[in-house]
Amino acid sequence: MSKPWAEWSEAETPSYDIDVDVFAREHQAELLHFFRGRVAHAQDAADLAQESWSRLMRYRHGQTAESLRKLLFAIARNVLNNHWRWHALHQIEEPTDFAEVDVASAAPGLERQWQARRQLDALEATVAALPAKCRTVFLLSRVEGLSNAQVAQRCGISVKMVEKHLAKAIVQCRAQVGDFEL
Repeated sequence: MSKPWAEWSEAETPSYDIDVDVFAREHQAELLHFFRGRVAHAQDAADLAQESWSRLMRYRHGQTAESLRKLLFAIARNVLNNHWRWHALHQIEEPTDFAEVDVASAAPGLERQWQARRQLDALEATVAALPAKCRTVFLLSRVEGLSNAQVAQRCGISVKMVEKHLAKAIVQCRAQVGDFEL
């Protein structure tokens, strides 16, 4: 049966100051193993172990080897939780590198570009083949973006005549190229 603490004489008082170097050598491999199983990089495990040891040094006096070991691994768990929290926060704040992401382009593919070029060539040929007044009205309206009244004033014809020339040009273009925005 052990005596109460107050009844021990100074000579009988157990010494709880342990040799930290010996303690560290005995538990370093176990601590590294603890971290290596929980983090991706060996260097992170070594850094976390070092942080654990430095925190443990504040509490080393007056401890038994067993209580110091328990404290070491409690500290290690806290250090690991802090590491995971920091890592998760850091991942959120890191910019994403889109250079490696394969995304479909909004630009048309080569086949679509080739087809569009053919249609544009056909449209240009069709417009060039229109009668001069019809071609002028069409280009002022569709290329220059003038209103029918502005085209009529510029060409010296009525708005009704502008509408007839536009209708004729559009019918010819659709017959040669197909139905798309004119």
